[in-house]
Amino acid sequence: MDTQSPMKVGIVGAGNISATYVATLHMFNFIRVKAIYDVYEEAAKTVAAQFGLQAVSLDAMLADPEIGLIINLTTPTSHYAISKRALLAGKHVYSEKPLGVSMEEAEELMAIARAGDLRLGCAPDTFLGGGHQLTRRLYDEGRIGNTVSATAMLLLPGHEHWHPNPAFFYGRGGGPMLDVGPYYVTNLIALLGPVREVFGMAKITRIERKVKTDPRRGETIKVLVPTHLTGVMQFHSGATITIATSFDVIKHKHNQVEIYGSKGTMVTPDPNNFSGKVEIFEDGGDEWQDIPVDHPYTEGVPGHLGLRGLGAAEMVDSLRAGRPHRVSAELAFHALEVMTAFERSAQSRKVVAIHSSCGRPDPIPQKVEKGRFT
Repeated sequence: MDTQSPMKVGIVGAGNISATYVATLHMFNFIRVKAIYDVYEEAAKTVAAQFGLQAVSLDAMLADPEIGLIINLTTPTSHYAISKRALLAGKHVYSEKPLGVSMEEAEELMAIARAGDLRLGCAPDTFLGGGHQLTRRLYDEGRIGNTVSATAMLLLPGHEHWHPNPAFFYGRGGGPMLDVGPYYVTNLIALLGPVREVFGMAKITRIERKVKTDPRRGETIKVLVPTHLTGVMQFHSGATITIATSFDVIKHKHNQVEIYGSKGTMVTPDPNNFSGKVEIFEDGGDEWQDIPVDHPYTEGVPGHLGLRGLGAAEMVDSLRAGRPHRVSAELAFHALEVMTAFERSAQSRKVVAIHSSCGRPDPIPQKVEKGRFT
């Protein structure tokens, strides 16, 4: 592999997040986005014009010998088909979450990647951000002792309130657990290690939703997946985590994640963001401590949605360095099994054992050269 020239990238999907991916990747000197494709040609042309890319067909992108990595930003039900085509074309793949909408899809993609000696990565990558890496360092230093329990609260009114095309969030592969839940579940696994078993309850609160944003304002969405899921995750470490994910809550005052340890409590940043406030209350103390974030990767390019795409850059850096990448398919697969187990548990009214596992990703050093991860 050429480790001197930047890796050329093709992006499939020119939706809301695509411009942020390009802006983030172009912060690194070892990666350059070359081309973009979308089934809606005008959308691809708009992003291409903004960044000086080529708007091409998917066939042309996959046949381009210069392109080594495909980034899959399509809707969840398309992830499997696009990633499979790219892997079979001999390209490394980094996908938005989830890896697939079923365990069978995700397992097949991982098998193809292994057979082809290709890298396969999957968002979310927010745990690489400075705020969460600070949380990891404080946890590993034992500041709050052994984790007893935690709460993870993702409570939203629903994507029809802000997204221009929200219907797919309420179809197969959508819902709060598979759409936003990956940020929470992945972050907790990266911090605490793998999950042993889960128990869940789920419901569809309203079978129809009205779109409240242009250009589809007033349209009716049929809801096909649970919109409110609550449950418990039992980790191999012994920690018992209560999680709630909902598109049915108008407003709340919960912190997104609180970790309760034998020596104190830690409030972590929103798992949907790369940084944010970190607070600790230590046993014997009198007040909460704000811990300044002193790790890299806290802000993206102004005007874009944070540092989305950081995981793809980390994967390329890992590939060039010959080390495992942190935002791995194994981590995504384990998180997917955990998330899909909640609904299976709700249907059976039984505890569901988790059969997959993964290691905790290596932390990013506190002091690391700009544009690197080791």
